[in-house]
Amino acid sequence: MSRLEELKDQLKSTLQSSWEKIQESEAYNQLNDKYQSLSPSGQKVAQAVTALFIAGIVFYSPISQLQISSELLTQFEDKRSLIRDMFKTYRESSGGLQMAPAPQATELISTIQSSLQGAKLMPEQIVSVDMSQAEGRLIPASLQQGVVMVKLAKLNLRQVVDIGLQLANISQAVKVKDMLMQANAEMAGYFDVSYKLYALKVPEALPEPPPEPVSTKKKKNADAAKGDE
Repeated sequence: MSRLEELKDQLKSTLQSSWEKIQESEAYNQLNDKYQSLSPSGQKVAQAVTALFIAGIVFYSPISQLQISSELLTQFEDKRSLIRDMFKTYRESSGGLQMAPAPQATELISTIQSSLQGAKLMPEQIVSVDMSQAEGRLIPASLQQGVVMVKLAKLNLRQVVDIGLQLANISQAVKVKDMLMQANAEMAGYFDVSYKLYALKVPEALPEPPPEPVSTKKKKNADAAKGDE
């Protein structure tokens, strides 16, 4: 007897044993008595309902598994797409141009002051543009070249946003880390704002390695090839 036939016999005996236990149960006998008391048309309806119930049980598991598989496949495709985008961004950033170094502190302050003048602020709106101290541990001290605090007063929301964008675009190596904003005590709808800019130290690009020296043997072969020509 093959292994498949043995499995069939085991399954058959298991189902038969389970069916016998069901027939011996009180619930089955009560349902059977109610079924026998039904009219022929009622028995047909009961048979149809039972068949539908059994079919639902049989098909529910595969359908639910298909739904779960579809959801898992969608999650996998989303994560795969995200990972591909991350690798693409990494390759582009790794192969991109070297970032320009941040301006020195005095140059950065001068650039900020010029940017504020371009924003057409009143003199009383520019409170101060000074060197400041770093706070927190988000940016390591080894990567900090300088910190500048910009304090402005009586700005409307449009000015708050526009000036913040101008400061953020000064240089790739200058980051607006903190922005504190509170309502002005004198003018409703206007705000006093402080921007803290961090100038970052940009590592210098590694020098290109010198060309490999041509060995004497290769040089002789090259000279011989030129002579043959």
